[in-house]
Parts: sequence; structure tokens; C-alpha cells
Amino acid sequence: MARRQKVLGAAGIAVLAGAALAACGPKPHAASVSQIPPFLQTPVAKRTAAASAATVEHGRKLYDYNCAQCHGAAGDGNGFGAPFLVPAPRDFTAAAYKFRTTESGALPTDQDLFRIISRGANGTGMPPWQYLLTEEERWALVDYVKTFSPRFANGRAPAVLPLPAPPGKRADPARGKALYVEMQCAKCHGPEGRGDGPSALTLADYKGRHINSRDFTTPGAFRTGWTEAEIVRTFETGLNGTPMPSYTGAMNAQEEYDLAAYVMSLAGPGSGNQKRSVARSMSGLGAPQRVIALREHAWKYEPSEIRIRAGEVVQIDFSATDNGLGAGHGFALDGLDQQVFINGAMVGAPQSVTFKIDRRGRYNFYCSTQCSTRELHPRMNGVLVVE
Repeated sequence: MARRQKVLGAAGIAVLAGAALAACGPKPHAASVSQIPPFLQTPVAKRTAAASAATVEHGRKLYDYNCAQCHGAAGDGNGFGAPFLVPAPRDFTAAAYKFRTTESGALPTDQDLFRIISRGANGTGMPPWQYLLTEEERWALVDYVKTFSPRFANGRAPAVLPLPAPPGKRADPARGKALYVEMQCAKCHGPEGRGDGPSALTLADYKGRHINSRDFTTPGAFRTGWTEAEIVRTFETGLNGTPMPSYTGAMNAQEEYDLAAYVMSLAGPGSGNQKRSVARSMSGLGAPQRVIALREHAWKYEPSEIRIRAGEVVQIDFSATDNGLGAGHGFALDGLDQQVFINGAMVGAPQSVTFKIDRRGRYNFYCSTQCSTRELHPRMNGVLVVE
């Protein structure tokens, strides 16, 4: 079969962007914050052809055109786009798959692979291919991706892990909060669930790369969807290749649903002054003399020009009106971007930075979120005038 070229026009980009956005609604505890179904609810199309050499070859052609740029021609996660992506693309040769319906350490099922290819992963560079590839093509990709690891050829088909059904007793966030302490979740995820626990800076994946613990206050960052069932599934399966373990057997069904209810209750801006580990301010400045509200709207800054006085302590309160395809938006100042920056401000979770500039002049500010630099967000720039 000849290679099918996948070219996105403006309409296609709009569809993909709308699908990939993990935008929070006005109600912080809505059933979903994504326009695509969560992982467990993603439809799995019936196969029309069994896996064969022909489907693998079909998948190879599709992979080379659509996937190798990030995941690498050899499937090792080292595509030319990989250095610009946080988190890094999946290394298929290691077969350490996070999103599964199987037990900890096990391979995913074919259905699991089809689901994640179809819906993508919120807050990452992995898009929902259901809008770009047919069902047959996605099944062909499943067959080809499996060739990168001998574990698929040498092992039996993985068994689906039975997930606990919702208990008859209503889930109680108060009981869940006590379990959050008992299970020591705050060590990684922090006391307010912001991903800033005492162990957060020491966490690493199976390749030794630093890995962030989940920030529960930003539901759009939940990779497979912000739902009770997805959270309970993660408790049961764990996340292969990461420090997140499986809690199978450690909690009963009621406890898991109570803890899930508490985790979901953390969504939103939370308490305090929005200080987060991903935002950096100048230290030792004391209380701000001026507080300036800055927001992102339609991927532009409002206002795009800010005027301050030399030597005054300024606090920027930055909020976002969309989630920037799951990565959020940021703020940094040219010349001071190692001292003052915001990374990944999301809808409903603003961030703040405090700084002082003694030298008069004009300073450009721009979006600093991960790979969303000024080249990718060309309209997200403004000028800070120090008078």
C-alpha cells in the first residue's frame, strides 16, 4: 500500500487543537475537562483483519510518516523532536507503558494501545490520532509498535486487571484526605496536591530522567482524563517506568474511591498565593509594591505592554484562558529568564512571580512553557517598560 500523506490544513489543525485542549470548565468538579473521552471510555473499534505481515508493513509506513519524528525511527523515543518535548516521547523498545488495564509491570493489551493511539495523552505532545487516522490504520500502528519489543512476541497476551466497581457507599473526600496522609501521597504530590512534595525533586523514570509528580490542582494535566474511574485505574495499575506504584491490595474498593474523591476535590486554584514549584521569583524582595494582573487570551498577552518604576517590587499574577494544547502557558523576561519565569499556567490555576528591576529600559516578555517558546507561540510576547 502506498504511503498515505497526512497533511493538516487550517480546519484539521482546529479539530486537533480542539480535541487536544484539556480545558477546565467553570465548574471545578465537572465530570470531564477534556473534549475527548477518557481512556477507559475511548471506543475500541473491531478489527477487520487479523495481525499479519501485511498489517505490520502498513503500520510501518504510517509510523515512519506520522510517529518517527518524536518516537524515533527505531522506536526508542529519540526522534528529532524529542529534545523539545516534556515529557519525553515513549520508548517502545523498553515496553514500559504507563496507561494500561493490566497489572503493574505487565504489557498493555492491544486494546490499550489502540485507545492511547486514538485519544492521545493530555498535557503531552501525543495527539489524538482518531481525528487523523482511520480505525484500520490505528490497528496497523498497534501491530507495528509491538515489533519494537521482543516482550510482545515472547510473552502471552496480558490479562486485564479487574478494576473495583464503585462501592454502594458514596465516596467521601474527608475519608480520602485521611488516606492521602496514610498512604504518604504528600511525599511526592505535596500537602495541597500541587506536585511539590519533599521527594518531588528526586523522582526519576526508568531512564534516570527527572519526572514530575502529578499536580492534582490542574485536572487538564491528567494524562488519560480527569475522572474517578481513571484515577482508580491508576491506583490499581500503577505507572510502569515511573515511581508511581500499584496500590492493588493496599486499599479496598471503598478506600480507593474515597481517595479518588479527595484527589478530585483538589482541582482548581487551591489555597494560598499560588506559589508553585514551576514558577520562579527573585528571593528576598519582601511584599510587592505593585501587583499587576496579566492574562493569556487567544494565545496573546493582555495587556501586551506593562509599565513599572525602576526599583519597585512587582508581582505578576498570570492567568490563562486556555490550556495551550495541554502544556499551559508561561511568562519570562529576556535577560532575567533564569530568575523570573512561570511554566505551565493552566485554566483555573494561575501563577505568580515577584521581581525588581533597577535598570531602566524595555524588556521583552514571552511564553516560556516547555517547547512553547516564541517560535511556536509567535503572538505570545509583550514589552515591560521600566521607567
